[in-house]
Formats: sequence, C-alpha cells, structure tokens
Amino acid sequence: MKYKCPICNEELKFADKRMVCKNNHSFDMAKSGYVNLFITNSTNHGDNDIMANSRRDFLAKGYYQPLKTKIIETIDQYKPNNLLDLACGEGYYTADFPVDDKCGIDLSKKAINIASKADKKTQYIIASIFNNPLYDNSIDMITTIFAPIAYDEIIRLLKDDGIFIMVNPGTDHLYELKQQVYDNPYKNEETIFNYDNLKEIDIIKVKGIMKLDNNTDIINLFNMTPYYLKTSRKDIEKLNNITSLDITYDFNIHIFKKQFTSK
Repeated sequence: MKYKCPICNEELKFADKRMVCKNNHSFDMAKSGYVNLFITNSTNHGDNDIMANSRRDFLAKGYYQPLKTKIIETIDQYKPNNLLDLACGEGYYTADFPVDDKCGIDLSKKAINIASKADKKTQYIIASIFNNPLYDNSIDMITTIFAPIAYDEIIRLLKDDGIFIMVNPGTDHLYELKQQVYDNPYKNEETIFNYDNLKEIDIIKVKGIMKLDNNTDIINLFNMTPYYLKTSRKDIEKLNNITSLDITYDFNIHIFKKQFTSK
C-alpha cells in the first residue's frame, strides 16, 4: 500500500522511523508505530480519551465477538490483497482482519496509539477519513464500522469492482440500555443506502443478547456510543447503580461493490 504526502501529494516512503517524500516533507513514526499525517487547524480530533478507553475495555470482554467473527468471514470470502479500515478506532476489528497489507485510519490520537501498541501487523495513520493519504483506485477493500460514510473518498480509493463493507446498528441495537437512560427510548431507523457508484450486493444480520453482569461494563458500553456526547450527566447517572443488564446487539453488515467507471 502506497501513501502520499499530505503537503505535496508525492509518494511517502519509510526511512529511519519516519515517512518522507522526495520534497523532504517528513513525518515521524511514534514509538508505538503510527504516523500522524493530519495537517489542519481543525479542532476535531476524533473520539476523546473516555470514549476510546471505554471502547477498548468493553470490546476486550468479547461482547461484540459475533460481529467480529462475521466480518472476518466476509473479508476472507473476497480475499483482498489490501484493506483500508476507515475510522478504525482502537483496532479491535482491524487487527484480526485476514489481510497482510492493511491500514487503519482514525483522527483520535488516543485510539490510534492504543491500536498501534497492540497490533504490529497493521500500519495505523492519524488522518481524516474524508481526506486520505492514499492513491486513487489503489484499494481492494474498504471497511467502515459504526462511523460516517466517506463516500467520495471511498469511490476515489477503491479499484473498480472493489468491495466496501459497512456496519451500522439495526433497529433493536442497545434498546434496553436506552430504556435505562431515557424517558422516551427509541429504536433505530432502518437506513436504505442508495449510492451512484456502489451497488449493494448483500446484507448480513448479526443479532443476539449480551448479558452484562457488572456496572463497569454497562458504563463502558454507554460511554463508547454516540449517546455519551448527546446525553446529560443527570441521565447518564441513572446507570450508576445497575449491576446487571441483558442488552440486545443488532448489527447490519452491508456489502457493496464499486461499479466500473469510464476511463
């Protein structure tokens, strides 16, 4: 997989624990192995430390293993030569993807540092999923799990007939958790995806019940979701005394193929 300089778009090459282009723009590799290619004045730097740590600790318990297993099976079915995981977070899924040449991109320095410390087989990059340091038509497969869809970049990066795998929540996902927090809990709306250059070729449903038997896991699950940033502290505190809860996980794995484009 080739990377391009975010300053001049020339190819970046690894040399002496850094990435450098022919115009001598240089980006140091962190001790854990990631490289920061995010150059902007934006204050948006991805998930905060609480969300990243909570997601790491919750996922380490294996509650989402059924989803992980099904994604791995799906990737293995297509056998891509390379794979880009957009919004990879702490690398829980990325690390076990059955692809030798793979890259995980996320804006959160905390999440990327966690990922690169634990997984030395993946190149992790700090960058925006909407502005990737990779070349046009160079990627066999792109994944996005519980994150915004960077459609323009996905189309730019995927080879013709390349595969895009996206995971979003199903109708019942985490409904029992929302019942504990909100006075009027709601179910998720089913989304129909209709993209000009991506043809949906399959949808895989992964659904079941998680039995959480301690308050730490319950709090971590809530903190790793988008609800954490949208909910008042008063409502979040309703979870403090709950020590066990059966919660539905409900995932949709959408598989798309990029359609041929005119040359």
